[in-house]
Amino acid sequence: MVDFNNVPENRVTMIVGKGQTVYWQGSNVTVYEIDDEGQEQTRKLVDMRNGQGVVPEGVKLYITKGKVKEEF
Repeated sequence: MVDFNNVPENRVTMIVGKGQTVYWQGSNVTVYEIDDEGQEQTRKLVDMRNGQGVVPEGVKLYITKGKVKEEF
């Protein structure tokens, strides 16, 4: 479980994937990834205001509001 008590409030954060784990709480998350044809695809994690995930190379997360923490 991640302790968000000492994490400042987020306004806007763009995270570029480097294999790190990202945790978010009360946030809006949009995922940018490249498909098999080399085109950038965008998807919003609509029902995931709280969550976590490993962000591989080639993937970006655009996160607004809430709190965000990265661990490498």
